[in-house]
Amino acid sequence: MKVFKLNLFKSKNKKLLVFCLLVINSILNAQSVTGTRGLVHIPTAELFEDKTFVLGASYIPKGYFIRFNQSVNPGMPTYATLTLFPFMEVMFRYTNELNLKVNPETKYFPDRMMVFRIKALNESTYRPSILIGLQDMTGGFGLSSSKGANNYPATYVVATKNFKYKQFKVSTTTGYAFDFLEVKTKDHKGLFGGVELSYEKLPEASFMIEHDSYVINTGVKYFAFNHLQLMVGLWDLKKLTANLSFRYQL
Repeated sequence: MKVFKLNLFKSKNKKLLVFCLLVINSILNAQSVTGTRGLVHIPTAELFEDKTFVLGASYIPKGYFIRFNQSVNPGMPTYATLTLFPFMEVMFRYTNELNLKVNPETKYFPDRMMVFRIKALNESTYRPSILIGLQDMTGGFGLSSSKGANNYPATYVVATKNFKYKQFKVSTTTGYAFDFLEVKTKDHKGLFGGVELSYEKLPEASFMIEHDSYVINTGVKYFAFNHLQLMVGLWDLKKLTANLSFRYQL
């Protein structure tokens, strides 16, 4: 299916859109394809309620799924995420590169990683919530046999602020990812930002647009039966990406 791009996303206007997303910065319950609370790909500075447990799986299209600095196949991250404390989220993710078999001949084994996200400040009337994320940092702490084995590290600070306008709810996010403990940030690099929009008469659904520091992604999310979330989006406004997760309050 051919995807048509609006003039808004041409080179010059794309830079303007990214700038607008970042200066807007400073709701909802979006779960990103990475497994943490976020938009399509980027994290936000919000956490689910204490003791919320999430199981899910995502699809990242070929050309954008990267493993060992190569982009050959699509990928499927599967994850378990827990809001361990009101101020901390932890996640274990098992990322499978599709079209590869796990056997001694290919020497292929899916990527495994941990994420710790700590809330530094809660949102107030005049300030955003602020969160620090440590993603796939085992090499930096000497817990991995090789620093090169880290496929998706990212250390970041991110801020999120919520607004209301008439019958709409808007959540804006801005973050910055950087190298830390000699581990190079890969999943995000430098500035990223995004916006999530919902309508008060349909709070289960929302529209999201973001710049993940590499490309622009957009998506729609629907939360059903108080447990299931489905997100479908376009990565780089070109290829389909999706996320399905089950959420349960322990």
